[in-house]
This record gives sequence, C-alpha cells and structure tokens, in this order.
Amino acid sequence: MSAELHPHTARQTLGTAYNLRPSTVGVRAGDLRPGHVVVESDDHPAVIVRITLLRSGCVRIYARYIWSAATEPDWELGYFHPDTRIPTAEDGEY
Repeated sequence: MSAELHPHTARQTLGTAYNLRPSTVGVRAGDLRPGHVVVESDDHPAVIVRITLLRSGCVRIYARYIWSAATEPDWELGYFHPDTRIPTAEDGEY
C-alpha cells in the first residue's frame, strides 16, 4: 500500500486499515466532545458519540470503536468526574 493511502506505521496499525495506537494526550473528561477519539484500552481507540452531564456533575460518555459500522449500537465508556484525564488521540491522528 502506498504511503499516501496508508500514512500510519505498522506499529500503529498492527496490519489493519486503522490507526490502533494513536499518539495520545490526557484531556479532562469535562472538555471532551462527540467526535474525539479516546483510547479505551490497549489497541482499542473509540470515537465519542454522546456525552451526558449528570446531576452529580459527572459526565457519562458513550462511544463506538473506530472500526464499528454506524449502525452498530454505541456503548457506555463510563462515568467520570469532569477533572479526570482520559487518554485522547492528538490532533492529526484521525
């Protein structure tokens, strides 16, 4: 595959069409928005699709893995205090 079509290294893609190991930076849960890509666990980046602010002040985040089809249901990533740092893909990774 040419570099123009596949700009990520083999270390990042693990032989797939997806960047499974993006460079990350910790972002406050309260600053995340739909469309951000978070790293749920090793080699499992997920796109945030929905965020709910709870009465307690916490945020509930729903996501979908980057390889999931748009018709697949999203799932709950979890409840987080707004100051919790979540590993998020740096700009330009997706």
